[in-house]
Amino acid sequence: MRLVLEALSKVYRDKAGQETTALADIHLVVEEEEFVAIVGPSGCGKSTLLSIVAGLTEATSGSVYFDGVLPGRTPRIGMVFQDHALFPWRTVQKNVEFGLEQVGVGKLERARRAREGLRKVGLQGFEDKYPHQLSGGMRQRVGIARALVIEPDLLLMDEPLSALDAQVRLLMQDELMQLWDSVRQKTLYVTHNIDEAVALADRVVVLSRRPGRIVKVIPIDVPRALRKQHAHQVRLMEYAEEIWQTIRRDAEAAFMEGVEDR
Repeated sequence: MRLVLEALSKVYRDKAGQETTALADIHLVVEEEEFVAIVGPSGCGKSTLLSIVAGLTEATSGSVYFDGVLPGRTPRIGMVFQDHALFPWRTVQKNVEFGLEQVGVGKLERARRAREGLRKVGLQGFEDKYPHQLSGGMRQRVGIARALVIEPDLLLMDEPLSALDAQVRLLMQDELMQLWDSVRQKTLYVTHNIDEAVALADRVVVLSRRPGRIVKVIPIDVPRALRKQHAHQVRLMEYAEEIWQTIRRDAEAAFMEGVEDR
């Protein structure tokens, strides 16, 4: 089963009828067990694109569908948000169980699966804690466990590490990759951080300034397991530089205009 985005566009209209085109003519396929990162200047529509794929925002034109779905099966989508989006009144255990509740998993089974999900992200023993009792990195791990425990066909991640400090972010990148390698769901990952995209992704999709269009797709040919090795650092730096040079002019223009991401 693969994710297909076909001629996808999004136009926003304000109360005065003024139109802003956020995305224009996006064509993209995400294959099974593929990790695709999306980067681009502020305001290029990265988060809008993810929101459309998640079904939270309606596209103005074009389509999003899964190719190869078995008859009668509805694909499941797991999403990890930038601010973790945990329910403050629920314990860690109950936060992870939430998605399982929505798909009708029974009480005993969802408790078992939630505990297993927390074990995988290293949070066994924290089941009865509340979000405010956890560090930022721990809260984000709860969000990741919640998304993965439903066994999604597609994992969407919207700047999941951006709120963390630099050291924790690097540690979380390693943890995320180890966890992803154990499940290998196809993933669409939005980030501002070019080095992070190169470290994690099989392919990096580069969007232009608004309206967001795909201007380049860069395969990262260094095997993920070898990317920490010194011998491959120059090649990874070359990938990052290629991406930066692709978006630099748009990024500078967006910065001068004070454009916010959407």
